[in-house]
Amino acid sequence: MLKLIQSFTRYRQILPMQRINCVQANSSFSTAQEPVNEQKILEKLRGRFPSASSIHVEDTSGGCGAMFNVAIETSEFKGLSIPKQHKIVYDALKEEISKIHGLHLQTRVSD
Repeated sequence: MLKLIQSFTRYRQILPMQRINCVQANSSFSTAQEPVNEQKILEKLRGRFPSASSIHVEDTSGGCGAMFNVAIETSEFKGLSIPKQHKIVYDALKEEISKIHGLHLQTRVSD
């Protein structure tokens, strides 16, 4: 778990995510849509990956819910290619992804 968080942190230092202006990001969204936040994504992922050893979600858009970094470590990914791992996560977050601008995803197989 520590390795995953260190890797996640190192990536953010090397390639900092561009922050999006909340007004600009939210202007294209319908007001009828409930905004996405870290807690919503975390709850959805915990429901989909109950045996995950680590799930980390960070809003990188200054709190407006437009861009997220997500890191998941679970044994459920064992034997799957990274694209297949990511597809499983994208499928789990299908509704949320339709409401956000971007998602940076890291997946790992736990020991």
